[in-house]
Amino acid sequence: MRGPGLVPSLPPELLSHIASYLQWPEDFPAFLLVNSHFHAIATRTLYHTVYVNSARAVRLLRSIDVPGDRRHNLITSLTLNFTKNRVLKQLDLLVQRVLPHLKKLKALTFEVSSYDSAWRGQAWVFPLDAPFHLRSLTTSARFSTHLSAFLESQPEILDLSLRGFATEPFNLDQAALPHLRSFRSVHSSPQVLAQIVTARPLKSVSITLIAEDAVNALGSLALSSTPIKRLTILIIDASAPATELFPQLAATLPQLEALHIVALVQTYDLDIMHAATPLLAAFPGLRYLTFMASGDPAYDLGDEAGVATDWATACPSLRTIILPKGKMWFRKEGIWAVS
Repeated sequence: MRGPGLVPSLPPELLSHIASYLQWPEDFPAFLLVNSHFHAIATRTLYHTVYVNSARAVRLLRSIDVPGDRRHNLITSLTLNFTKNRVLKQLDLLVQRVLPHLKKLKALTFEVSSYDSAWRGQAWVFPLDAPFHLRSLTTSARFSTHLSAFLESQPEILDLSLRGFATEPFNLDQAALPHLRSFRSVHSSPQVLAQIVTARPLKSVSITLIAEDAVNALGSLALSSTPIKRLTILIIDASAPATELFPQLAATLPQLEALHIVALVQTYDLDIMHAATPLLAAFPGLRYLTFMASGDPAYDLGDEAGVATDWATACPSLRTIILPKGKMWFRKEGIWAVS
């Protein structure tokens, strides 16, 4: 790679494409040391999307904690993962200093441990006068008034994932997040969910459902300014069997195209699934359906084939169905078969 004629013969776009396949730490050192031209291309590639955790994250932040560092403008996607660590004040201050330098940042993921999310304030992570304009934000920092203020300062966010605990008031201005299209949450209450969904052009939502909040949470999803097309539901208690859940969904989200339901506790037997068959007729455009549950179902694939066939008859728009056995069913030569 040190040949004098190599650089002129290859356009920078091709070299950048080659660099995108490099692996860290195996490949980058050699590529960086070829010459100054290769070094510049490799550096842009290396810092474009940064995913670091624990000690590596601290080393990275310290290395770019320098005003005017040219690498600041190379970072467009940053993931800081401290889920296995306790965040100390020194790290708080380090992140506070570094984030405001990243003017080109478009995607930010900041993960903290459940202890820090539930009990310690993480508002400092999100500068209200940030120079960047995020398109994507993922964080397990807790819901807070400061988090809502940060969201209000980032009108270009398209994809939002909030997995922290709601331990204090969260009030989001109705004018915030005007372009939000995708939202994922684990611990948000129906009240918080309504704040985020109302009057926003959401297309895809992923939520966790528990018995006492099910009706209100699903009702909140009808408040978006455009019909939600993709919905993922994680059920974490023994509630909402198919015969109850499908009517609620049909009443609020009849225009669904993809529905994925995963139950961690509830067991769905053949009787429950067959009873849900006529309810699927309420979804005229549903194409992809997942209906998973914990445990090993006490039936065989032949029984599941019967469920898939019945469901597809009730909902002819279906293209793929995944049932508790974990197999994907699709129509093949007029019958429903597993992939």
